[in-house]
Amino acid sequence: MAAETSTRVSDKRVTAGDRAPFQMVVIVALLIVAVASGLAQLLSGAIIPAEMGFLLGALIGAGVMATPWRWSMTIPLILSVLLIIGPLSSGFPQYSLSHPTDRIPFATLVIQYGMLTLSAGVCLVLLVQEVRGSIGLASRWTGPGIAATVGLTLGALFIGLIAQPESAAASTAGTQTVHLSASAFAPNIVALHKGDTLTLVGDSTTPHILANGAWREDNHPAPGTETGAPTVDIVQVNGDTKTSGPLTTPGTYHIYCTIHPGMTLTISVV
Repeated sequence: MAAETSTRVSDKRVTAGDRAPFQMVVIVALLIVAVASGLAQLLSGAIIPAEMGFLLGALIGAGVMATPWRWSMTIPLILSVLLIIGPLSSGFPQYSLSHPTDRIPFATLVIQYGMLTLSAGVCLVLLVQEVRGSIGLASRWTGPGIAATVGLTLGALFIGLIAQPESAAASTAGTQTVHLSASAFAPNIVALHKGDTLTLVGDSTTPHILANGAWREDNHPAPGTETGAPTVDIVQVNGDTKTSGPLTTPGTYHIYCTIHPGMTLTISVV
């Protein structure tokens, strides 16, 4: 009889009340991601495509999570994983997270990646619970896991806060290298300090003609030089190396290849 009672207790269905605290954690985490994205764009004074992805993805995930749908956790789980992995192909997150003295991009990405990891982890717990149809043992370590993720995020922010800025001499002597494959920049987003130069290296014999501007989403060119951007006028890179700069004005600039649709380089100077 005691065994039967124990079985019934362990098979208890997950109710809305059981899930509500975890749902709130996911919603708050995703809203923090959205706010961090908005602030990053506000402080930079430009619309950053990658940050727009964080903003929209986080808001959609939080909105779905707030619904009573039984499988609502699947959408923010998928979006959180995509937002963590997707931007890595540009190389910008790796660069910013390894340069804490670039405080705005470093702090933004630490917050976003920490909260997205938290969101993905809690959503995975909720999904497992829903599939099992019971509270399960996962809830025993979910609380400490949430606390550990928040603690690591705050710790990383503290490291960025105490990191010593580079000297002016070091900044003016710096350079960032971007490689040009057959039809893409690698990485396609770079961050530089004031005074840094940009080195473009052609890794293939494919010709590239570079100019100020960008490709729009509809694959139509949008030529134009932002204020303070280095002038790039029909620079041909064909298996050789070109240098641009030094870049002395903070801002976000774009260079594109006029003969390869979608081939755009975003340069952030801080």
